[in-house]
Amino acid sequence: MRRFSAAALIASAALSFAGCAVDPSAAAPKEEAHVADEQSKSDGKYELIKRLESKYNEKFTLLENAGGGTMMGEHCAIFVRADSFPDDRIYAVHGVFDGRTEDRDNYMAYYFRDKASSYLTELAKEVYGDCKAFYEPDEAETVPPEIGKDSDVKELLRDTKPYYSVILPEGQDLAEKDKKLDELFNKIKGEEINCYFYIAYLDSSELYNGLDTAREIDRTHIIADCTLGMDENFNIVERKWG
Repeated sequence: MRRFSAAALIASAALSFAGCAVDPSAAAPKEEAHVADEQSKSDGKYELIKRLESKYNEKFTLLENAGGGTMMGEHCAIFVRADSFPDDRIYAVHGVFDGRTEDRDNYMAYYFRDKASSYLTELAKEVYGDCKAFYEPDEAETVPPEIGKDSDVKELLRDTKPYYSVILPEGQDLAEKDKKLDELFNKIKGEEINCYFYIAYLDSSELYNGLDTAREIDRTHIIADCTLGMDENFNIVERKWG
């Protein structure tokens, strides 16, 4: 009887243990979710976003990883969307700059975009008269940290390398295209605005009048265009008419 009782107790204990094992396995997904949640909170991407929100008093949403690591001990680069600029991809990175580990971003390039476009448009009008000029930031270039909302737009243009496009309406004198390009380049150089430069002559007033960005151009209406490349010392490295 004692042997039977011992066997029965062992069997009973085994059954009890097996029954208890069901609950932890059922709870495992919750535990895993909790761990994943804690990991996401400590992930460098979200830490970087929190600091962006504090810096600019702005809401940011993660779009995608932009390369490198994702933890704060490593290089961390991401693209985010700001509530103020919902159609743009803002670049933010945590890494080593000039021997110092810090955060950098290009939020101010979008903040100053309208002012930069106006400034570059007036510069082009001094040469071409009626024209449209567009400013676009390099989406993977950061803005120097000393540039803030109280800065002059010229500081931004001098300390970054944006895309500068000039679009001309029909009726232009193509015989003067090189002369006028030289004149505008000298103004760019005088202003110390190092940029990726593009100019296009159109044959359609309708297309020109409806143009809101340089990316919307129907190339069948371009009668001449040129990409002008320059190095950091304003030496022309590319000048190609199409």
